[in-house]
Amino acid sequence: MSSALRAWLHTALSDLRTRLRDRRLLMMVAACVYLGHLVLAGRIELTLVDRSYRGAANAAWMGTVLSLTAAFLLTLFGFYLVRGALSRERQGRTAPLVAASPVRSVTYLLGKWTSGTLFLLVLAGSMAVSLAVLFVLRGEGLPAPAPLLTPFLLFVVPTAAVVTAVALAFECLPGLGGTVGGILYFFGAVAATVAPVLGAAPVDLLGMGVIHDSMSQAVLAQYPEADPGAMFNFGYYRAPAEQLKTFQWDGVAVTADLLARRAGLVLAGGALAAGAALPFDRFDPSPSWRAPLRSALPGPNTSTPKTEATSTEPPATAGPPTAGHPSGPEGHPDAPAPAESAPWSLLGSLSAPVALRPFGLFAVECRRALRRRSGTWQVGALVLVGAGLWVPGSTGLLVVAWLWPLPLWSDLGARETTTRTAPLVASSPYARAQRVAAWAVGAAVPLALLAGPLLLGGHWRALVGVLFVPALGLAAGRLSGTPRLFEIVYLVLWYVGLASRQAALDFGGVAHAPPGTLVGYGLAAAVLLVGAVTGPHTA
Repeated sequence: MSSALRAWLHTALSDLRTRLRDRRLLMMVAACVYLGHLVLAGRIELTLVDRSYRGAANAAWMGTVLSLTAAFLLTLFGFYLVRGALSRERQGRTAPLVAASPVRSVTYLLGKWTSGTLFLLVLAGSMAVSLAVLFVLRGEGLPAPAPLLTPFLLFVVPTAAVVTAVALAFECLPGLGGTVGGILYFFGAVAATVAPVLGAAPVDLLGMGVIHDSMSQAVLAQYPEADPGAMFNFGYYRAPAEQLKTFQWDGVAVTADLLARRAGLVLAGGALAAGAALPFDRFDPSPSWRAPLRSALPGPNTSTPKTEATSTEPPATAGPPTAGHPSGPEGHPDAPAPAESAPWSLLGSLSAPVALRPFGLFAVECRRALRRRSGTWQVGALVLVGAGLWVPGSTGLLVVAWLWPLPLWSDLGARETTTRTAPLVASSPYARAQRVAAWAVGAAVPLALLAGPLLLGGHWRALVGVLFVPALGLAAGRLSGTPRLFEIVYLVLWYVGLASRQAALDFGGVAHAPPGTLVGYGLAAAVLLVGAVTGPHTA
């Protein structure tokens, strides 16, 4: 076995073991098992001709519906499940070891891509196993493996490979490894699932066009009067369709052209993961080109770099003291400087009586939250405030304004974990007050962005979202330790409730939500906030 192949294999296995040891895996597997139950129970339904025809409940039909469900969910949410393979190296402080190893960047990234793909296939495979078990429990016997696994291999495996490659490429590209990349991917994933329905998809990632053509031929062969021209209906339905006509369908015909196209997607995913080695910085800790340029310019923040001849011992009050060892890298030469030291020093420089003052703590949290946002984000926020005052009745502007603070909200509860300061905050005398202040900042930002629609446009229902969304961000971050859980949940709520204007899920005053929805969001905000402030740090 060559050294490159051995390095690829060990990188993939090591990363896969890390993913499988995550305690949240059991919850994800349980959700996949439940989805398998919904497919067998007919709640996740696939019909043709405006919910008039469906296939006979054999292994081929159930396996295809299950595979289409898995591919759809992996397209929308798989990105957020596998993203973070590189940031985990930085947080675990193993990035210097990777950077100094002889493993090439292409081999390393292909190992990460293989691991993420296998992880998504484990989740999707648990759905297939649960479906087979439920077949047996219903007394129908063990289904034939070929009709059940063929659609899984044809449609789920390529989807998992492409999604993982995109997630890895986004982490390597500058500016796309955070919340901005998550937002862009969400819109791209929605377009990838909607375009085949509209008949305008250059690449059919989920294989819906192939499945529809095969099913349409079977329907026309048995019901010549049918007109299955439109794409099939696929989704979750509380009540099954009535008076359905069933047709016999034995699965998609596997041809050489179909195999080539689906295998091409897998190869494209691998090529994208290998190509990500070009922008991959290989965990280089050196500053970007902007930092030397900024330090060379004259200004009040220009400082002289320390050298062995000119450096002096820092004063005792330079930063917050920690028990057991001196603070900073000077006290321990081998220890790396903690990330985000400047924002956290703002809290550490306050004495306990001052920090407990609500307005002082709120001001510090507000300053820290805004310092973590880019200049582009701040300029965009000012534009939204002005536009809201100019056209306060625009619902389209309201939808955009509810998306703009997403990077700030996703950082609320996960910041303690990503900066490795959770023990320090938990042992401080103002831990709970700091979380309340963080929530208050998360509520103040949308309150400022929506000042025009709230005061002049009559969108007062948006106040419930001002209370609910930062509470959700704080609770989700403290529960998961990453911003990904909040991003997934919020983007779905935003897309369905605001962008699609579904009043039952509207929290932003866009679709005139009924009183029951407002009360529900208000109660959820209170429960989430109390749990996030008083609950233990579980990440």
